[in-house]
Amino acid sequence: MKNIALLLFTLLITVCTSKAQTIEKLAENNIAKSCKCIKKIDRVTSKLDFENKIYSCSVLRKNDSIALLKITTFKEYEKFHLSKLPADCDGLEAKLEQLRQSYITTNTNSLDATQTKYETIEKSIIGSYDLSFGKKSPEGSSTLILYNQNEYVIESFDALQVGTWQVVQGKYLHLFPNKSKSPLTIYGRHNPNIGDSTYTSFLGDRFSYKTLITYKEPSKSPISLSPIFNKDANCFNFPYIHKTSGKPDQISLAYNQNYEESENQEITLYTFKNSKNFNDFIIFEHTRNLDGMPADILIGDNKLIFDEDSIAVKYSSHEENTVDATNSRFIFYNSGYKIFKSELINSKQYNYNKKDNNYLYDKSLETTYEPDISDYHNYYQVNKYEKLQDLTKEQKQFTIAKKSIIYTVCD
Repeated sequence: MKNIALLLFTLLITVCTSKAQTIEKLAENNIAKSCKCIKKIDRVTSKLDFENKIYSCSVLRKNDSIALLKITTFKEYEKFHLSKLPADCDGLEAKLEQLRQSYITTNTNSLDATQTKYETIEKSIIGSYDLSFGKKSPEGSSTLILYNQNEYVIESFDALQVGTWQVVQGKYLHLFPNKSKSPLTIYGRHNPNIGDSTYTSFLGDRFSYKTLITYKEPSKSPISLSPIFNKDANCFNFPYIHKTSGKPDQISLAYNQNYEESENQEITLYTFKNSKNFNDFIIFEHTRNLDGMPADILIGDNKLIFDEDSIAVKYSSHEENTVDATNSRFIFYNSGYKIFKSELINSKQYNYNKKDNNYLYDKSLETTYEPDISDYHNYYQVNKYEKLQDLTKEQKQFTIAKKSIIYTVCD
């Protein structure tokens, strides 16, 4: 027994040492890049701009992020990274203080007056922009939509990002991703073809057994939460759809980074109320990372210049990009979960079909029709989804169900 205990202790020390060394290596590789990036920041216009630019300078590359999540959390890494950065980045404190002072001492009235000057520029850039930069993806390219209330949306195949935007110095566009109340977002619709049942699809490649869900009222304590995927999931086959009977009054989601549960342990539970009796849902992960997007996006004539090789051309006007009175967002997907641009569906090419609550393409506009086209590439029928906005956030004691709602394993 003593030898077994000694062996377990030795293994624990080895694992912890290896984990610490891996975190340190990732931080070491990233510190030089972060330091150089921060020192190149020449101005900030607000506290939010300051935080966003510092955050962007510290973001890990995708491969490093995947390696990191196998051994620890982003929070633990960030704490380690920030503790090492001052010692390894000469003049960092002075640079940070200089940037802080640049927005603290900014006269608010002066800034407001400057922003008023840019109203003409703001109106001219509102619209939709293709972010493919000439590199077309089979899943469809990302789209940036600038709305007329200084809000934006970036739509892509596997994620949805929302935030606010601002024109700076009359020539730059700044994007500020929202610090959302929830790391996940739900959109819903009424599907008259599935009766008294519910379909829930999960779009994105970050869902795992660590993401938990329940359709039941979160009143009991502890609440039982089901993993979205099984722990050893593989052989993924898009789209990921969960089918269940009945219509939920709400959907509750949580993320358990370490996938642990213990007595009296609590988790942050995000509950979305289904106030419109929807039965067809899409759940997105919320992304704050701009994936290397530059802080200063140069405003051109009907285009946005990210760098000399990445130019996004505007393809729709501001009149087609407005937010309704309830500040709702609407997105359009076909049954294969391919996204469609709102201005296309709201054009004369599509007609609303009340019976199936969807939009049908006007077949008279073409000479050929492909009845056997795949669900993903089918553009003849498109569904409109509305964002669920009634959200509550609370700490709840929880247990984890043994069975996931989606199970996928290779034979």
